[in-house]
Formats: sequence, C-alpha cells, structure tokens
Amino acid sequence: MKRLLMILGVIFIVLAGCAPDFSNQEEVVDETMPDDAAQESAIIPNYSVSDQEYQILLPYRLSQSRGVTTNQVANRLDIPALENGLRRHSVNVFDPDSHYFQEGQQLERSELYSWLERESDSDELGLNPSVDYDEEDDEEEIIEEERDNPRYLSHILEQNYLVRTDDNAVQLAGISLGIAMKSNYRFQTEIGGPFYYEDISEQEMLQEAAVIAEEVVSRMRQKEGLQEIPIMIGIYREAARDALVPGHFVATTTVQGGSQSIDNWESVDEQYVLFPSSDARNLDPDLSATIEGFKSEVAEYFPNYVGIIGEGFYEGDQIRKLTLEIPIEFNGQAEVVGFTQYVYGLIMDSFQPHFAIEVNIKSSNQQESLIVREAGEEEPIVHIYER
Repeated sequence: MKRLLMILGVIFIVLAGCAPDFSNQEEVVDETMPDDAAQESAIIPNYSVSDQEYQILLPYRLSQSRGVTTNQVANRLDIPALENGLRRHSVNVFDPDSHYFQEGQQLERSELYSWLERESDSDELGLNPSVDYDEEDDEEEIIEEERDNPRYLSHILEQNYLVRTDDNAVQLAGISLGIAMKSNYRFQTEIGGPFYYEDISEQEMLQEAAVIAEEVVSRMRQKEGLQEIPIMIGIYREAARDALVPGHFVATTTVQGGSQSIDNWESVDEQYVLFPSSDARNLDPDLSATIEGFKSEVAEYFPNYVGIIGEGFYEGDQIRKLTLEIPIEFNGQAEVVGFTQYVYGLIMDSFQPHFAIEVNIKSSNQQESLIVREAGEEEPIVHIYER
C-alpha cells in the first residue's frame, strides 16, 4: 500500500511541476476563417500532450459537419477508432512539430449528407451507387437490387492541419479525409419491414472506395483555396453493427498539392482484437495465456469479480495497446483501493512493458479506478476516483 501511495504522490508532484504556464501562450491570427467572417485570433498552447499528438488551437472550432458521424456510423466503437486512427495516420504526412490540428471546416453538414446519399436523378452528388426499382416492384426484385448495389459509403470524416506563417498567422496546410466503408450492409424493403443483410468483402469494398476517393478529391479541388493543399486519405473498414471491437484502416494515400489523381494506395496492416476470443488465441497465444492467468489470479482473491473484457490494438502481429475492463461490485472505498493495488501488482508481474496498457476498473454504474502504463515505461500511473 505504501508503494502505491508513494507512486501516486510522485505522479501528483510531477503533474504539478508540469502544469502549463498560460501566461506565455502565443496569440496568432486565424486565417482559416471564411472570407466573409470577422477576423479572429487564436491561441497556440505552449505545451503538448506528447510528441505524437498535435497541439490544438484555442478557442476550439467545431467541424462544419459536426454530428454527422454519430448519425451515419452504426457501431459506436467505430467512432473514436475512425477519428483517432485518422489523426494517428496523419502524423506520417503532417508533422506534429510544425502542424496544428483543427476539426474539418471545408465540408458542410448538408453538403456531406448529400454526398453520402445514393446517386439519383434528384441527388446527382450521391456517392453511393444508384438502384433501379420502384416501391411497387416485387419484393424479391427489390432485395436483389439492394444486394447488388449496397450503400458502401457510411461517412467521410474531415480533419484540417494548420501551419504558422512568418506574419504571426495560421493557415490551412493539409487535409485528412477518413472514408468509412461498410463491411456489412443492412437494409429494408419497406419501413417497418424486416431487415436484410449483405456482407461486403474487403476486396469489393476497396474497389468501391478507390472510385469514391477519386471523386472526393476532384470535388475538394473545386473548392476555393484547396487547389494546392495536400490531401491525405485513409480507407476505414467498419466493424459489423454488433461487433465488440471496432473496425480498422486498410489503406492510405496522399494526393500532393496541385494534383487531383490518386497514383497508388499503401496497405495498412492493423486490427482490433477481442480478448478472450479464438481470434486472439490464434493471433497472439502468449498474450491470450497471460490474460487468462491474470483473470484467474483476480478471481482467486476477489469473489465479487465477474470477468474481464479486453481489446488489443495490433499493427501487423505486434500488440501496440491492450485495454482491459474489469467490472466488479464493491462494498466500500477501501475495497476499491485494495483491489486497485492488487491489480497494479499483477500488471507489474504479468505484462511486458513493450506495449501500452490501460485497465478500467468499474462498478455497475461508474468508473472506480484507472491504471495506465505507456509503452516503454516500467511503472503504471494510477488514479482512484473518490466518491
């Protein structure tokens, strides 16, 4: 217990010593505002969370298409995976040392919804394939037409990357677009009728995504001021609607300023894996065995323990981050402290430090404690929530 309290004390001291000095923040002119908008100033924070995270200008500007993601992406787990993954892949194109992050400002909400529709006489901007049937047609004909022409495209997520100019301003220097594609298409032939499902292979999805990406780049180049802006594109394959882990990026490309053609795609080998599962045992039998042993150790000493759910993020066959959720019923704060201390010790003894690990300890309706260890670190950071 003393060891845990000492570590917590050191963490608080370090955090206090690293607290940002807001008096030295720099103010710049935000030149990304529309021409008809009043000129605004922005603040560049004088600190960064990590070398791999972008600084974000203040005040924070929401996306012009805010809210579309939650309406279009069926599996809630895909939303943070799409947003965080696009930013992670953008690091390879737009250096965080010289670029600032801003939510997308080029695609407006109504415009984006129009792009996500099916192509039709009434909406020529739709990027999903058209269908050739009327509501009066035979149900089997409608089903066949829907299966042959699924709505592949779910969403287009835009992120902007800014740079500072010599005259104390920031301006747009790069755009990242995450093109979210379905792995399974769900449809109805009539409102209130049964749902039908059509699996979409990764090869078919990639073929459609490549065509969509070409058209999206062409349309972005037609927007004022975007002719010379580099555009990074990531193709994201969504998880099934009821999947317990999110989907993943499968390909990326960068279109340099002045160009509107995509020359080639770079394959992305990453995935999220559920623990425990047969997929996890096949991919990483050693880590699967470690987690099983970890579960047994917890169950032996805490009878209120009800199980562990884990999610591993892999690049190739290498684990990069493991997230564990431990649901348990507690009778008091002391039990939370004792359980957290015990799990802390198991993490130190069981898991190698070459990957990041996050453990969320929860009761039925709230988070009780959090244990986090970044890759390469020897000891985790611990936070116990007081009630």
